[in-house]
Amino acid sequence: MEHKVEQLLLKGLDILMEHREPFMKEWKELLPTIKFRNESLVDEFDIMIEIAIQKVLNEKKPRIDSFILSVLTEWQKRFSNKFDENETIFLVTTIENIFHKLVAATPSASFFDHQAIQAFFARILDQALLTQDSENLTDKWVKMIMATNILPMKWVAVVKKEQDDFQIDSVVCSPGHEVDSHLLSMCSGLKSGEIDHLSLAISRLIGAGTDKGRILKIPCLNEILLVCLQEQDLVIGEQQIQFIRDMYLRQLKLYHLERKIVWKDASLLFLQHLLCSRNADDAVKAITKGLVDYMPFSRCALFLYNHYEDTGIGVSGYNVSIPSVQQIKEEVFELSLIQKYLLPLIQSQPLYFEDAAEILPKKYIQEYKLRSLVILPIFVPSKSRLLGIALLDQGENSEFAVSSQTLATLIKFGRYAGELMYSIWDEAIQQFGGSDCLLTQREKEVLKLIAEGASINEAAKELHLSSYTVRDYVSVIIQKLAAKNRTDAAVKALKMNLIS
Repeated sequence: MEHKVEQLLLKGLDILMEHREPFMKEWKELLPTIKFRNESLVDEFDIMIEIAIQKVLNEKKPRIDSFILSVLTEWQKRFSNKFDENETIFLVTTIENIFHKLVAATPSASFFDHQAIQAFFARILDQALLTQDSENLTDKWVKMIMATNILPMKWVAVVKKEQDDFQIDSVVCSPGHEVDSHLLSMCSGLKSGEIDHLSLAISRLIGAGTDKGRILKIPCLNEILLVCLQEQDLVIGEQQIQFIRDMYLRQLKLYHLERKIVWKDASLLFLQHLLCSRNADDAVKAITKGLVDYMPFSRCALFLYNHYEDTGIGVSGYNVSIPSVQQIKEEVFELSLIQKYLLPLIQSQPLYFEDAAEILPKKYIQEYKLRSLVILPIFVPSKSRLLGIALLDQGENSEFAVSSQTLATLIKFGRYAGELMYSIWDEAIQQFGGSDCLLTQREKEVLKLIAEGASINEAAKELHLSSYTVRDYVSVIIQKLAAKNRTDAAVKALKMNLIS
């Protein structure tokens, strides 16, 4: 199984390299549009894309995880290892969608090609964002190391390399060396070009009297553990140092593995849940229920985009009144959400808002008692098409935060939902979009005759109209149904039950 996944990821990388020249052209053209969001981060991405391409050209067939980690390590050497998670998700998905667009334009492309691209970029987000998420657990891991008593320690500091500086991430003291929490807070965030300067600063801030203690430096991937010993002349063996290093790295690897398993299991369960759908009604109910059952939310409302009328229509909800949701119909491009955030939404980026009043009309904030909110695009990457959005929260007047891994996993959920809805799109619009009024009675009569095999002239004779008038009707029908030709329009109308 692992070999198959690696093959899929390598295929994704191969596809990216095959399209690297047209990608670079589109990426460079897009840069002025997206730089306003976070210019420095976009510039970093621009540099790292060039470096990543060169690494692949040099290594030919790299192992994917090793390749991604090497790129992330290079990033940390050149730039800060702290980054804006939301902006990172936006840029990664923007890059991915450019490749989907290029592949979709290739006649020989298959759905498997799109899956390979998705898998590759999902792995990038996993590697990058899981590293960010692990930071809050470092204190716990350090305390576990201290509890082994492998060495008598006063304190341990976790130091990270940031560009040309070292920065203290956190300091943990042993139970026998209690220190005021304000002093520990003062240590966190200190920077210096020399790690020895940081060791001295910590010793002066939290040291006991004039006893400086002996400080060990233990490298652990992109971090360094500074370990202050209780005894100055204690004899330390390499085996003890290696034990501390291995224990810290093991916790980091276990955390990454556990997080991947949890989120991948959730994604698989959601996908299986969707596959039970038999019609449009089943599908929208499965999406709203699944987003609550398998993600950390308690309410969900689903809205689809009716491209015939440029309206957003409420279709279903979970733990919220479905009839009230289905009464909602808004002009899409008049909504503040769309005006401000259309670009990330059409790149399949989930959006988190601490206060929903920032982007939704006041009447909905009051009616549904909204506070913090997540907006999930229902997106079809293989078609580069946004079909709708899901609104998610944790209950009435609830304030909450979301992790970067939750946002990254939501991308997969939104895409699974998008593929399902796209497969039954005509039925969904007919059922929820009020498309019974989409065609006039005369247009339905014309289309019904066309569907039965009548020519333009034959339809004109049957309806006592001129052939020019019937031809005009057909042109309007094709436009309304977004059809390729009159045959395609007839097929769509039959699927949507516009004609029998």
